[in-house]
Amino acid sequence: MTELQVVLDENVADSLASLICGDDGFRYRSGAEIEALFRKAGWKLRFGLDGGRFAWTRDRIREARTKPEIMRPLLLRLADRREYIDEPDLHDAVLAELNRLLAFENLTIAFEGTRPILAELGTPGSDRMTSEIPVELTANLADIVGDEAFADQLRGRLEQAHACWLNGAPTAAVIMLGSLLEGVLYDYLLHHPIPGTRPTDRFEALIDLAREQTWISSDVADYAHVLRNHRNIVHPRRQLRDDYRPGPDTVRIAWNVVVAALNDLAAVSSRAVTA
Repeated sequence: MTELQVVLDENVADSLASLICGDDGFRYRSGAEIEALFRKAGWKLRFGLDGGRFAWTRDRIREARTKPEIMRPLLLRLADRREYIDEPDLHDAVLAELNRLLAFENLTIAFEGTRPILAELGTPGSDRMTSEIPVELTANLADIVGDEAFADQLRGRLEQAHACWLNGAPTAAVIMLGSLLEGVLYDYLLHHPIPGTRPTDRFEALIDLAREQTWISSDVADYAHVLRNHRNIVHPRRQLRDDYRPGPDTVRIAWNVVVAALNDLAAVSSRAVTA
């Protein structure tokens, strides 16, 4: 398989350096932590104090921005969940910002299982979640949800989430979208029981079951887990502990995840009816 070429514009390279340093609201990395990140990506460098953390990082990335063989592993390590084992929400925020920057180069971070990979934005499924243009809802909730009254309730949540998004209430929108997806997946499992599997209302398990049964695609499942972590800010102490403040980009991705999941479920239901 041919590796994608990674050549970064200088402005993108400088923004990447800022993301790595964590000076714009992300995790602050000390000089030693920056050196460790580069080392884990296979770079053989020693951090120097000349010019400070950002200047050092910016200069290293500027030097390497046209060298795909060393830029590629750095980008993948920055997107790797293993860098944020105890900070899943931070991983989600870094991933969203990293994909925003890579979009300028027609690239995105996708996932194969739990491992990040680089993909072109034109790759089927690779950019659906992070698309700047919201995913279009082609599904009818009544065709997915078995109970008509429950379908109406969930449709109301989708409309309210959209209203929150448009009117500057991102926290409410994210919580609403997460709860909506959880409800849809739970209802779908109840009406499409899996032999040998007990029904569960745990959001994490519902996402994994939906992936295993190919009710939703892998890209949707990966980002649904991101949304699940965001949805947990319904607990105020959790949001305070994580110092997490969702913004419009977070809501856009959450919207894309939920709508893509609904479209996937509708497609599965349609195939089952015509089979």
